[in-house]
Amino acid sequence: MKKFYIPIFTALLVAVSFLSQGQVTYNSITSNPLGYTLDDPRFWGATTPAQFVDPSIPPQNPCNNCKINIYADVIIVPQSGFLLANGNKGTTSLIGDGFWLNHIVVNGGSINVYGSTTVTVNTYVELNGVTLTLGNNATDVGKFFVDDQITMDQASSIRISNNTFYIDANNTNVHAKSNIIGPINNFANGNSPDAGIYSFLPAPIGGFNYSLVLNENGIGTALHGFPFYNFNCSGPQPCTFGIINGPAITGPTAIPPNPFDFGTIFAQTTVLPVQLVQFVADKNDDGSVKLSWSTAQEQNASHFEIERSGDQAKWTSLGSVKAKGYSSTTSNYSFTDKEPMDGKGYYRLKMVDLDQKYQYSPTVLVSSTSTNNQALIIYNNPYSDMIRTRVHVSRAQNLVLTVTDMVGRTYISQNYPAQAGNNYINLQPNAGSSGMYILRIHGDTYDQTVKIEKQ
Repeated sequence: MKKFYIPIFTALLVAVSFLSQGQVTYNSITSNPLGYTLDDPRFWGATTPAQFVDPSIPPQNPCNNCKINIYADVIIVPQSGFLLANGNKGTTSLIGDGFWLNHIVVNGGSINVYGSTTVTVNTYVELNGVTLTLGNNATDVGKFFVDDQITMDQASSIRISNNTFYIDANNTNVHAKSNIIGPINNFANGNSPDAGIYSFLPAPIGGFNYSLVLNENGIGTALHGFPFYNFNCSGPQPCTFGIINGPAITGPTAIPPNPFDFGTIFAQTTVLPVQLVQFVADKNDDGSVKLSWSTAQEQNASHFEIERSGDQAKWTSLGSVKAKGYSSTTSNYSFTDKEPMDGKGYYRLKMVDLDQKYQYSPTVLVSSTSTNNQALIIYNNPYSDMIRTRVHVSRAQNLVLTVTDMVGRTYISQNYPAQAGNNYINLQPNAGSSGMYILRIHGDTYDQTVKIEKQ
């Protein structure tokens, strides 16, 4: 097994190479009662001594374009490193320097913390182009203790997805470190290294190339104050220095009015809706219709209601599928309509949040391509006296046929006991002058609406 570390001065060299590599997914074990650390192969499922030396078991360091999914409590511990703690990025040796920077580097990809999970950072972590997402379920009460230093570039972000997950940078929990080994000195702490989250800016400001995101003294930038987080005070932890309750995300501060007041800090974020990336409908050989959809992310999601229509005007709910709730990775779902519409059938998703707010997906269409099975044929349109139709249904059912004018007045409404297959139905409207009318025929699996004209 390779150790989970790399010299920081090589990070820029490997950042180019990882872009050409395919993404590798690492899923941790779901329960960690023995307290395996992040770099332990057993935390990633290795069970035999032979696997301990397999470099494919734990994430490598640097982890290039990785998706790291953490499902169990874990401590991120230091390993031997190669960099001095004064922030210099020159080469240093293992012998004679006396103090080495121990750290983890992730280049690209994502880190996702799931469930009611506690993650404790006890070593220096560097994020380059990485999305770190905390929390995936509205009932999870997760904790992310920053007891050392995390630095991230401008392409990285940290998101707390729900209001029951929080970050604590006070370095006071049971796993707290007494010795911070990160490279950044904090102005508010006597120029001593301070646990917290920092963002590297593209160019140095006043001789310093970082901004403060979160530490025990509050938040702000390196040169202008430490404003206090005062949102989400109803979260699991009180509003105080060094604590962030979700939902929140890192983002840039405003440049005016102080030219030095910029950088990256946490900001309150609304719970994002479902991000739907695919919704398709396919007809199976047995005549049923399979609906498949995927989401790229879910925030505060409750469930999906599947709705069907024959005319995109009147919709019927067919059932529902439970959503994952909170997720920053692709989630796949499906639903089968075992008794689909005859002819054209339209489908849509009603995406419902936990607070019962909802939005609709685009509609998808499934239709029969067989001429013999065409759902509705009108033999005389325009008509003069009688409307002559052929209605094809896949199974026996009662049909309701109505004819209305363009302002909604009904001229005919009757039931018809249709048999499976073709049904020849003639309609005799009671009245009505020349002009346009609406014919609607609907049943359990049938819903067709067309315009007809009376001469």
